[in-house]
Amino acid sequence: MRPDHAERADIWFCNRGSSKMRINRMKFLTVAAIAAAASVAAIKAGAAQDKPSIVASYWQQTTPLPETILATQPSMQATIPATMTFRAITSGPAALAAMKAGAFDFVGGVGNPPVLSAIANQTNMKIVWAQYYDFGGFAVQGDIKIPDGLIGKQLAQMPGSSQAFSFYGWLKNRDLIGKVKLVNMTPPAMLAAFKTKAIAGGFVSEPIPTLMVQSGGKMVVTSAEMNKEGYPGIGMIVANADLVKSHPEIVQAYVCALAKAQTMVKGPNAVDVLNKAGAYNGGAPNSDDVVKLGADWPYWSLADEMGPLGMGTVDNPASGVIAQALYKTGVWMKDQGKIQEPPSQETVASYIDASFAQNVIDHKCPQ
Repeated sequence: MRPDHAERADIWFCNRGSSKMRINRMKFLTVAAIAAAASVAAIKAGAAQDKPSIVASYWQQTTPLPETILATQPSMQATIPATMTFRAITSGPAALAAMKAGAFDFVGGVGNPPVLSAIANQTNMKIVWAQYYDFGGFAVQGDIKIPDGLIGKQLAQMPGSSQAFSFYGWLKNRDLIGKVKLVNMTPPAMLAAFKTKAIAGGFVSEPIPTLMVQSGGKMVVTSAEMNKEGYPGIGMIVANADLVKSHPEIVQAYVCALAKAQTMVKGPNAVDVLNKAGAYNGGAPNSDDVVKLGADWPYWSLADEMGPLGMGTVDNPASGVIAQALYKTGVWMKDQGKIQEPPSQETVASYIDASFAQNVIDHKCPQ
């Protein structure tokens, strides 16, 4: 009814006494109903607008990882009750420093030394998922006998890396510390030195160990296999501790999404998933960097995610290899002169929240 028609109706019903009162009451109820509906709509709109904005990292590389898979799968992002933004990183220490400054809510794939340093610097964060192992290994010349044949030999490492930590552990477990000559090299220099037999071998990230094997060498141990020796090179997901406290549902959904993403690289649509994620970072479709490496990435086994070979238990994260390896990383970094006093294993464990991983294992992820 147009406004002028409403005015005429009021005038007409003036002569009807109680009828006018009934009509006015009806008009009031109609207006109230409209106002209530508008209020509900406003609340819903406000709730959508108030959806938390979350910033997560991804590594600037062509090989797909869970973060770039998530970034290119809208249906997976929809399971997270937040507005997601993904920002590239090229350095673990820089990313964790940025997190401390408030630039990131999640940082993924960060290794032992930067995480341990962030703990020592009291960064407000929690380790929420053991994501994958370093993609690296120790390769030597094919004619060397292990381990005694290494004594006195020159071996290369990447200084300050998780691979160097794993290498230290491998040598320590065989009483070879001080009995081999360690030299610091970049991966390309290491491969060149190996091919000329200037070095007997080296512990380095892929694809260098595989190329060493192709040049007449042999693989001794991978970073993933060092988990059972207590010195794994770890790629972890860390979350802002304030977010963990205020919005655990977001953290849980994010961890669940990344856990699902890592299963998709072996799923029925793996090639399509990997190509989409690879393209996000400029990777060539169907290339080895995108499809082969993406599918072969050494993800942490779900069977080892919790317990002694993973994050321990929810009540006792110190019982897992994550806390133990990070503590050992601190001791190693002190020996290297990189840190003054390593945090205790109990302090390290206090930075681990294993509840989100346990929920993944218990199939409590949002659908």
